[in-house]
Amino acid sequence: MFKLEENNNDNEMKEKKNNQVNPEQEINLKLFFRKIYKNKMFFIASIGFCVLLALMYIATATSIYEVSTSVLIDSKGRNRVLGDSKYVEGGVSLIEMEKNLYNEIGILKSFSLIRQTIEDLNFDVTYHTKSLFSSEERYGYFPFEVYLDRSKPQLFGVPFEIELLSKDSYKLTIEGDEFSVSNPSNGSVRDVDRSFDFYKTYKFGEKVEHEYFTFKLNKPEYDVNAEDFDGDNLSFVVGNIESVAKSYMGKLEADNIDIQASIFKIVSDGPIVGKEVSFLKKLTENYVHNELSSRNEIAAGKEAFIRNQLRVISDSLARFELELEAFKIDKKAVNLGATASNALDQTNALQVEAAKIKMSINYYNSIIRSVKNNRNRDDFVMPSGIGIEDPSINQNILELKDLYTERSKKKFFVTSNNQEMTILNGQIQESTEILLSNLRSAVRSSQAALGGITSQLSSIDEEISSLPTREIQLLNIQRQNTLYENLYKYLSQELAKTGIARAESTSDTRVLDEARMEGNGPVAPQKSLLLGLAVVLGALIPLGWMIFFLPNDIIENVHQVMANSDMPIIASIIHYDDQVKETPFKIPFIGNELERAFKKIKGSAKLFDFVNDNFKVSDAESEVSLWKLKESFRDLSTNLKLVNSADKGVIGITSILPEEGKTYSAINLGITLAEAGKKTIIIDADLRNPSLVKGIRKIKGKGLSNYLRGDVSSLSDVIHSHEKVKNLKFIPSEIVDGNVHELLSGDKMKSVVEKLKQEYDYVILDTPAVGLVSDFLLLLDIMDINLFVVRRNVSKIEFLEDLDNLIPRDKKKKSYIIFNDALKEDHKYGYEAKYGLNKEKQLVDKSFSI
Repeated sequence: MFKLEENNNDNEMKEKKNNQVNPEQEINLKLFFRKIYKNKMFFIASIGFCVLLALMYIATATSIYEVSTSVLIDSKGRNRVLGDSKYVEGGVSLIEMEKNLYNEIGILKSFSLIRQTIEDLNFDVTYHTKSLFSSEERYGYFPFEVYLDRSKPQLFGVPFEIELLSKDSYKLTIEGDEFSVSNPSNGSVRDVDRSFDFYKTYKFGEKVEHEYFTFKLNKPEYDVNAEDFDGDNLSFVVGNIESVAKSYMGKLEADNIDIQASIFKIVSDGPIVGKEVSFLKKLTENYVHNELSSRNEIAAGKEAFIRNQLRVISDSLARFELELEAFKIDKKAVNLGATASNALDQTNALQVEAAKIKMSINYYNSIIRSVKNNRNRDDFVMPSGIGIEDPSINQNILELKDLYTERSKKKFFVTSNNQEMTILNGQIQESTEILLSNLRSAVRSSQAALGGITSQLSSIDEEISSLPTREIQLLNIQRQNTLYENLYKYLSQELAKTGIARAESTSDTRVLDEARMEGNGPVAPQKSLLLGLAVVLGALIPLGWMIFFLPNDIIENVHQVMANSDMPIIASIIHYDDQVKETPFKIPFIGNELERAFKKIKGSAKLFDFVNDNFKVSDAESEVSLWKLKESFRDLSTNLKLVNSADKGVIGITSILPEEGKTYSAINLGITLAEAGKKTIIIDADLRNPSLVKGIRKIKGKGLSNYLRGDVSSLSDVIHSHEKVKNLKFIPSEIVDGNVHELLSGDKMKSVVEKLKQEYDYVILDTPAVGLVSDFLLLLDIMDINLFVVRRNVSKIEFLEDLDNLIPRDKKKKSYIIFNDALKEDHKYGYEAKYGLNKEKQLVDKSFSI
C-alpha cells in the first residue's frame, strides 16, 4: 500500500516520478522472464524445431576425422655443417647455422611441397561408390586404379562411371553438361559448357585416349573381393591438382608444440582417415628429402668448383715440378743461401694467401652472376656462404631466402598486381640490390687486400734481385712449385670434407610420431556443440520476435505506472480468477508427484475431489485467492479515507478503454464500502454501453436513462437494492439512442447526484471509457474523487500520458489510479494463506445480477 497525503502538490508528484525506475533505461528482469513464460510454447516449439534440424544434419553430414604427426627439427644445425665429421677436423658451412623455425612452418605449408605430395599420391583422382541411398568416397581398397598421363589434357569435374564387365574388361561412361579441361602446355584450364556423352568398352591396362583425357585403368596389386562392391555404382573423378593442393593448404595446420620447443605438430582432417594418414606421411617424407636434396645440391656446387680449381692447379704444379727438376740438373743448383731461403718462405706464405683471396674473388663474382641471371625466379636456389666470413652478406642471404619463401606462399592466394605482392616484390628487389652491393664491396675489399699482398711480394722481389742470377731463377721456380703444391693440398682437403659430409647425409629433421588419428572419433560434426547452438538459436528466434515484433508498451507491473504518470496510485487490485474452482488437471501418475502437489497447496485437509484419474482444485485455494482480492478492495477503501477525510462523497470511476475493469472496480468498491457500514449507491452512468447488470429484463424502463428523459417521475423507482448487501443500492441504465451529452450535462443529472449525496455516504459513478467519449468529463464537476482504472496486460503506457492530458490541472489533486489485475509479487497480499482463523464469507462480483 502506498500512503497518500491529501495535500500533495504537483512538484512532489514530479519528484516522485523522477525517483522511479524508468523501464526504458533499466531492464525489468521479472517482466522479461514473465513474457518468456507467457510465450513458453513458442520457445519450446522453436527450440524443438532447431534441435530436430540439428539432429537431421548430424545424421546426414559427412564425419570429419583429424590426423596428426610430429617432427623434430635440430634448430641449432648440428647436422647441417657439411664436413663436421669425426673423421675430418673443421667444417665447411654451406647454410646458416641457426634455423628459423617459422620459415620451416612456411616450408611445410608451402604450395610447392603440398602439390608435390598430391602428385606423388595421385590425390587428384578420387574414387567413389554410389548405392541407392548413399554415396561415399573410397580410398585404399578399390577394384581398379587410375594412372593419368599428366602431359595430356584431362577432364575435370565430371564422374567417370565404370561398369565391370569381366575380370579383364570394363565399360566407361561419361555424361556431363558443364566441365573443365586442362591444357598441360601452359597450365591453364578452360571451362566447357555443352553436353558431352562418351561410352566405350576397354580392357584393363589399355590406354584410354580422347582429346579431353588420357589415362590407364589397371587392376590393383592387392586382391579385391568383387562381392564387396555388389550393387554399387563405381566411378572416379579427376580434379585440378592446383585446386586440390590449395584445398589441402587451407586445412593443413603446422605449429610448434611449445614456444621453447622445436617439435612441430602437423594436423590435417578429412572424411577418410587412411587418406589423411598417407598424406601426412608423404608430406613429411618429401619435406625431409627436400632438405637433404637442397644440401646435396649446395655440396655438389662446391665440389664442382673445387675440382675445377684442382684441375688447373694440378696442371700448373706438374709443369713447375718438371721445370724445377730440369733446372737443378742443368744448373747444378741445389742449396740456396739464407737470404734466398727467407725470401722463399715469405713469398710462399704471401702467394698462398693471395691465391685464396683470388678464389674468394672468383666465388663472389660467381655468386653475383648467379643472382643477376636468376633473380625473381621462384625455383632459384639462393646461394650459401661457402667460406664467406662477412656477417652482413650471410644476413643478406638469409633475409632474401625468407622473402622468396614468403612470396612462394602468397602467390597462390593473391594476384601478381596485388598491393601486398607488389610490396613484397619491392622488398625482394631491394634486398637483392643490397646483397649485390655487399658482394661487390667484398670483391673490392678482397682486391685491396690482394693489392697489399702484391706490394709485399714486390718488395721481396727487389730483395731477391740482389741475389746471383742462378739463385734468383731457382728461387722463382721453387716459389711457384711450393705455391701450387700448398693450394693443391688445401683444395684436396676441402674436397674430402665435402665428400665425407655428403656421404654421411645426416638430416636435421626426423619424424617423432607417425601419422595417426586424433581421439576416438570424428571431430565434426560436433554433436554437443551443434545441439547447444540449436538450443541457443531456438531461443533467440522467439526472443528476437519478442524484442522486435511483440508490442512492448503494454503495462506489465505497477512500477511502469509509477514511472510514467504523475497521478498517484491509490491501490492495486490483485488478480483473481473465479474459474479456479472448476479447473481440471491431469494426474500423470500417483506417487511422489502427488505428494509434492499436496505440499504446494495449503488449506484444509480435503483439497482434492478425485474422479477417475482427474481432480479439481477445491474451494480451499479459491477462498485464499478470494480473500486476497477482498483485502485489496479494503485497501482501496482505506486509502479513500486517507485522501478524503470526510469519508463520504461522489466517486467517479472510468478507464481509457473498455475491458480495463472500471465496472468491476465500481461494483466491488461499492460492496466493500457497504460491508463496512457505509450507505453506498452505484450509478451506471454509461448510457452508451451499460454493463452494471447482466440483464435488464426485470428493470426495463426503470433506469437512469428513463428518469433523465422523464419516462419515470420518481427517482426511487429506478433505485434497486442488492440482494445480499443491505447497505448497497444501484441505479442501472439502458442504451440511449438520443443525445447522451444533453442528458448527462443537464441540471437533472446534477440534481440526481445532489439528492443521493444527502441520503448516501458514497455515490459511485460508473462512467464510459474516457479514451473513447467525453461523457466522463461532463460529470467531472460533480465528482469529489476521480479514479482511473489501469489494467495489467491490457492498458498501454501511452494511456497514462492521455490521462495526464485529459484531466484539468485543478482536478488532478483528486485524481488517482487503480492498478487492476496485479500479480501477487506486486502486491502486499502475497501470502499463501490469509491471516488468522476468520472464515467470513467473501462477496466479490463482476456485475449485479437481478
